[in-house]
Amino acid sequence: MRQRALIAVAIAAQPKMIIADEPTSALDVTVQRLILDHIQHLTDEFGTAVLLVTHDLGVAADRAHRIAVMSQGRIVESGPTGQILDNPRDPYTQRLLRSVPSFAAARAAHTAHTVPRARTSPSVAAERPLVVVGNLVKEFPLPRTGGGPARALRAVSDVSFTVNRHETLALVGESGSGKSTTARLVLRLVEPTAGRIVFDGDDVTAAGGARLRQLRRRAQLIYQNPYASLDPRFSINDVITEPLRAFRVGDRASRTARARDLLDRVALPASVLDRKPAELSGGQRQRVAIARALALAPQLVVCDEPVSALDVSVQAQVLELLAELQADTGVAYLFISHDLAVVRQIAHRVAVMQAGRIVEAGATDDLFERPEHDYTRALLAAIPSWSRQRQITSPRSGRTPSAKA
Repeated sequence: MRQRALIAVAIAAQPKMIIADEPTSALDVTVQRLILDHIQHLTDEFGTAVLLVTHDLGVAADRAHRIAVMSQGRIVESGPTGQILDNPRDPYTQRLLRSVPSFAAARAAHTAHTVPRARTSPSVAAERPLVVVGNLVKEFPLPRTGGGPARALRAVSDVSFTVNRHETLALVGESGSGKSTTARLVLRLVEPTAGRIVFDGDDVTAAGGARLRQLRRRAQLIYQNPYASLDPRFSINDVITEPLRAFRVGDRASRTARARDLLDRVALPASVLDRKPAELSGGQRQRVAIARALALAPQLVVCDEPVSALDVSVQAQVLELLAELQADTGVAYLFISHDLAVVRQIAHRVAVMQAGRIVEAGATDDLFERPEHDYTRALLAAIPSWSRQRQITSPRSGRTPSAKA
């Protein structure tokens, strides 16, 4: 709704050109399609050109007639959309395209470049689940109106799932479907209204004091925004060692040694230890956030939209890093995302949420190839992909708009 209001502001004076700077990067695929369709309709109606700035090449493929690829402040390649996507000439463009999560069969030749999902052996799969969530409910009280009865918003309703050791379970769905609230309930960052949360055989639904503190140590969170999740006053060494200090693990020297080891594990040089977050790129900051989440060697890491703020090349690096860390350490991930292409790359199983409920769940390939619920099919149909480039024609003008990415 906010994004539509911004579109209204942009078209109020009926401009000849609209510059759309990442207009859908924080939106789920169904809302993204609505916004892009809305821009499309308005540009058809007023004959407006669009300069679309995006790191989502699927969106560019879906909507643009021509693409200009920028690197280091320069345009390295430009041309018709089909030419750029099917026959890229510049090495940077080629790397970008190899990094894009895609469901297109035409991308099969590039599968060697996709993220290797850590495989779960039969013996591991037979172990007791790490997390068991049963009939979870979360209601938020609403203010009374006109002296009427108390009201509540049910954000999570009767949600049940398990997270196995060494695996990645993805929670997907539209904005407001209850994904992040569910994750915060699992971490006990918010209190459940009803239901049960069992972590490694221990019922932590109502845990407090020392038991809750132990859960904090064994389950960590990677936030969505790498620009907001790191304290700008801290050095990178302070950021990574903060969990160690909080739990009084080791001394200063051993903590710094641990920070160096973690930086090496996330492919950052030790020289960044003395830097501040503002001196790092978004991808580097997210690697630091991952290192911090791993500092206490947790059994579970909740990844809340960990790559949505990153461009496709950095996104691919972070996803590959998460898969490698899982293979090396056996950590389990609860992976929250609205990017279904990313989910298919990294997740072993997927649970689809709608209006606070899980409407479908299953193995990743099964769910994507044979979705059973109408809502799941609608989500998949909304995914932009250059295998489904659309010539969207205005019912009024009978022509296609002029858009550039």
